[in-house]
Amino acid sequence: MASAGGSLMDVLCEVYECSVNATRPSRTPAEVARAIVSGVRAHETAGPHGNETDASCLALTLIGRMVARATAPAAHGRVAGFYRDAVEVLLQDLDVVSQMVAKFGCEEQMVSHLAAKSASACVLYRLQVSGVVSPAWHQTCQRALLSSPAGPELDSVLWSLTRVLQKLLQDNRQEPVRMLLMAFDTSVSASTSRFLPADRSPLGAPDTSCLLLDLLELLTASGSAAPAGTRGPKLTYIHAAALIAAVSRAPHYFVSKRAALLLKRAALRKAGEDWLGASGENAASDASDIGVLAAAVSDALAAGWLTSVRVESARFFGGTSAARGGPGDSVMLRALGLLVIKSVQHRVVSAAAGAAEAGGHLGSLWRFLRQKGVRPTDTDHDCGVLPLLFSEQDDDMMEAAKAALVIFLHLRDDWRQDDSAPVRASCVAGCNPHCHFLFLLGAVSADHRILLDFLISTETCFLDYLVRYLRYLRTDRRGFAASCRRLDAGGRSLAPSGGCRLVDYDDSDEEASGDSPGSERLRSNAGASDDTLGRALGCLVRLRRMLARLQNKNLFPYKADSLLKLLTQVIQLLNAD
Repeated sequence: MASAGGSLMDVLCEVYECSVNATRPSRTPAEVARAIVSGVRAHETAGPHGNETDASCLALTLIGRMVARATAPAAHGRVAGFYRDAVEVLLQDLDVVSQMVAKFGCEEQMVSHLAAKSASACVLYRLQVSGVVSPAWHQTCQRALLSSPAGPELDSVLWSLTRVLQKLLQDNRQEPVRMLLMAFDTSVSASTSRFLPADRSPLGAPDTSCLLLDLLELLTASGSAAPAGTRGPKLTYIHAAALIAAVSRAPHYFVSKRAALLLKRAALRKAGEDWLGASGENAASDASDIGVLAAAVSDALAAGWLTSVRVESARFFGGTSAARGGPGDSVMLRALGLLVIKSVQHRVVSAAAGAAEAGGHLGSLWRFLRQKGVRPTDTDHDCGVLPLLFSEQDDDMMEAAKAALVIFLHLRDDWRQDDSAPVRASCVAGCNPHCHFLFLLGAVSADHRILLDFLISTETCFLDYLVRYLRYLRTDRRGFAASCRRLDAGGRSLAPSGGCRLVDYDDSDEEASGDSPGSERLRSNAGASDDTLGRALGCLVRLRRMLARLQNKNLFPYKADSLLKLLTQVIQLLNAD
């Protein structure tokens, strides 16, 4: 290639510049492809100038860029055709994938990573063009998953497989996903069993462990496309006990935290949410999967698992949470909290656990959280722990509040101590729904506009939670009043409405079409009292009025008649107090 007009690096640099500018190099596609293959091999022989590794890295980078140019949505004309021709020469004539997968175990980390990255791009290209999994890539991945120890080659394989699966899921390409799951079902299952053994011994190499956990999360998210009988999407649940043990036994804290986050997302059926930009539940995670996870969590809690979980101080610019007198790593604590609460919820709903088990597990969670610095003002009121823990994460807060409400609704008869209400026993278990709702209102300064934002948002389950709670509130006005009095006695009355808010809906407009008869009286009475009950009632009245106005103007994203009716009934009920 030097005799054709310059050194190898000169040729590679020219091609790179052309790829950036979307122009054609001066050489033919075959010449460019041969130069790139020479570059891929360059680092194998050290020369006098010492730039062979640079040439390999540049050549590997070029492969990915050329695939991107060849497959871009607007790829057409002579320039795009040139890059497609060059890629075809690389894949068909020069078998560049075989040469890249051979670099997966390279001691030069940059070379091995770029090889994995560009090999993944070529695999995706071949799947898109011909619907075939690259044989060389498939064989290398299979062998490494089945037998390679933790190290550069297995790390590259795990990264590459995760990247290919992620891209296919993002593009919603169901058939290639099914093909990939079937091709790697046995080897991935075997690799997971190797690194998450049944004896629950600690995870080994931290990089390999985290890469495996990443792959498990995407496999869990891929369940809707999985062929019948494949184990990949269920591996997180199958190995739940080993993952729970990893949370407390992994020698590296970031591995423990990654395992806890995977378990939390699996419990919420939201695996892959951060990877894929999706919201909502993974439909393929059925009740039996969650049941296996919940049983493993229950067994661990009964054995005192939480006492062995390490939670480091959260780090900030200028110090740590410990130095500031705050709780430990809030991300870790929220993950553990939701894992336990959702597991208890599933066992209660499926009748696998009663009030004794649920109360015991929740009590151990509240004690653990208090020990880690989540301490509400009222030290004797466990209902305050959950809202304080999730006060900075709206979606997790709604999930936790909804789970606690479901637990209460299923166990209220077991918790009923006399003919009044089961709320006192539920306060002991930290599951009084009235307390949680009032703490939620306090967290948003009783600002109805923030509640309206929650109702509009698709990122939380607030609508489902609010409807469930208001239906219960209709049946237990006295319990709500008792919770209000407890907060007042403890100095936790709600802050005045009007704190921070997300969107200004201009509620100065007094038009309120759709209000029920007597709404003027409700508006005049609501919020007249400065206690918790009065402020909560005022917030609900303002929420109902604004919701009715938006719906009347066709500005609300969905039909809210049932919610408006519920709000009206609750407001009338509470207004009597």
